[in-house]
Amino acid sequence: MMKTTILLIFITTVLQAVQTNIFQQSPIQAQTYFREGIKQVKRQNYRSAIRSFRSAVQHDPNLGEAYLNLGACYERIGQFENSIPYFEKAISVDNNNPRLVYLFGVALGRNNKRKEAVKYLERAVYMDPRNPDYLYNLGVGYSSLTQYAFAATCYEQAAGIVSNNSAVWYNLGLSKLYLAKTNEAVSAWEKVEIDSPVASPALYYLGLMAYNRHDYKIAMSKIKMSLALKPNSIDAQYLKAILLGEEGKYNQGINLLEKVYLIKQGNEIEKKIALLYLKWAKTAVEQKEYKIALHRYRQAGTYMPENPEIQINIAETAFKTRQYDIVIQALGRAQHTTVTENQEVAVDELREKLARVKKNKK
Repeated sequence: MMKTTILLIFITTVLQAVQTNIFQQSPIQAQTYFREGIKQVKRQNYRSAIRSFRSAVQHDPNLGEAYLNLGACYERIGQFENSIPYFEKAISVDNNNPRLVYLFGVALGRNNKRKEAVKYLERAVYMDPRNPDYLYNLGVGYSSLTQYAFAATCYEQAAGIVSNNSAVWYNLGLSKLYLAKTNEAVSAWEKVEIDSPVASPALYYLGLMAYNRHDYKIAMSKIKMSLALKPNSIDAQYLKAILLGEEGKYNQGINLLEKVYLIKQGNEIEKKIALLYLKWAKTAVEQKEYKIALHRYRQAGTYMPENPEIQINIAETAFKTRQYDIVIQALGRAQHTTVTENQEVAVDELREKLARVKKNKK
C-alpha cells in the first residue's frame, strides 16, 4: 500500500522499533516511555503520547523514532507547525535513515507544503532509490506541482518494482493524460485491479477516453462498471447521461443530468441539458409532432434563454401550432441575441410570416 496515513506512521514506528533494534543503546527509561507513548497513540490519546515521547528523548536525546512520533502527534492534534522541529530533529539525530526523511516529506505534503515535501521526498529517493513507496509519493508531490513528466517517471519506476499496485497505475494514467499521451494513459488504467479503491475513477477515465474516440458502446460499458463500484460519482453520472443522449435515450439522459444539476450546478451542465432537449425536440419535428417539439424547445430555453438558435426554433414551432403569442415572445428574445446573418434572416422571415397572418385576420 503506497499511500501513507498518520496512523501508519505510528504503526510502522512500532514495527521498526522491534525490527531494527532502535533500543539497542537506549536507557531502559527511554524504552519504557517510548513504548508507553506508542500505547497512548493506539488509544488516540495524543497529548498523553506527547508527554511520554518527550520523556523518552530526555533519557535518550538520540532516539530518532521518538522525535518522529512527537512530530506525528503534533500533526494529529492540528499543530503541524509545532511538529516540524521534531521531524527535523528526528532526521538530524539519525541522518542515515531515509524512512525518517520520507515520512517528513509525506507529512509536509499532507499539509500543503508541496515544494518542501518534494525536496525531502527527492532526498529519500536518493538515499533509497528502489523503494516504491518513496517513488510513488515523490510522483504525487511532482503531480501536485504540475510537473507531470517527472511524476510519470516516478510512477513508472515504482511500477517496475511493484507491478500490481493499482494506485501507481492510476496516477501514472493521470500523468500521461496531462502529458497528452492518451494511449499510454489508457494502458496504465487498464492495469488497475477491479477490487482496488481507485477502480471506479480508473473505469471512468477509460469510459471518457472511449467517448472521446466516439466508441460509445465501450464508453457506456466502462461507465456502468464505474457506477456499479461508486454509484454516487457525479462525473460518471454526467458522462452516462451524455451517452444516453448519444443512444437516443433523451428522456433518461435529461432526467439523469437534471439530478446531477441539483448537486453540481454550472453552465456546462445547463448547455448539455439544453442540447439533449434540442435533439429530442428535433425527433418530434421529424414526426410532425409540433406541440411536443415546442414543449421540448421551450424546456431547452429554460436552461439557455439567451441562445438565439433555441428561440428561433421555439418561434418556428410555435408558428406551426398557431401559438402566435409565443412566436412574438421568442422573436423578441432572439432579436436581442442574434449573432449570425442566417439567424437574422430567420428572424426577419418569421416576422414577415407573422405580419401576413395578422393582415389576413383583418
